[in-house]
Amino acid sequence: MDTVLTQEHRPTESIGGDDMGKVVVEIELVNPFDEERVLLGELQPGQVRKIRLDAIVDTGSTALSVPEDQIKKLGLRVMKQVVSKYADGRREVRNVYGPAIIRLMQREEVVSVLSGHPGQPALLGQIPLEGLDLLVDPKRQRLIVNPESPDMPMMTM
Repeated sequence: MDTVLTQEHRPTESIGGDDMGKVVVEIELVNPFDEERVLLGELQPGQVRKIRLDAIVDTGSTALSVPEDQIKKLGLRVMKQVVSKYADGRREVRNVYGPAIIRLMQREEVVSVLSGHPGQPALLGQIPLEGLDLLVDPKRQRLIVNPESPDMPMMTM
């Protein structure tokens, strides 16, 4: 897939079935310590660990959740464990990794990454969306840059 460098992002594919109406975007996750090592001359730019994957935009979730096998490709450390509560009421202890840099639509944010199950899609929740200052346009099934801050993310105080 091409790099996501647009002011809006349409779904990467038509999902259909029970997922009809979901917004899916391509995200890039990067190990920030590798980028720092490039600046220090310890690594070449091509050695920075990064991944690209499709993520379902889920405003009902709070965090960024990525299958754990994908997180491990980034070489991130476990920062803590949290209890994750699912929509059906189930609860599960999950690892939180980080930090990572998420890049999407010419914006980037430092985020924690909640471990997801293998084979499950990545979920892009409300906290990283707010940090990136991106909004969901459900009518057109896409993400858009906040019209109040088209040039850079805005933080509400």
